[in-house]
Amino acid sequence: MSAKIDYQRCIGCQKCYDLCPEDIFSISDETGLPVVSYPEECWFCGVCWMMCPKRAIDVRLPASLW
Repeated sequence: MSAKIDYQRCIGCQKCYDLCPEDIFSISDETGLPVVSYPEECWFCGVCWMMCPKRAIDVRLPASLW
């Protein structure tokens, strides 16, 4: 699992999109909200989680990395 977005909290600020060092996010043309488009590229660095003003992103390490 990589980053997961809680759309109930997301305000569409796009900070996750702008700051992700691996560019795993894209912006939906329909909603203008971020989407996790490349989950396999996530390094689990937590930048998106730390910078989200509404804490709408959850980053969890996959069980194989424990």
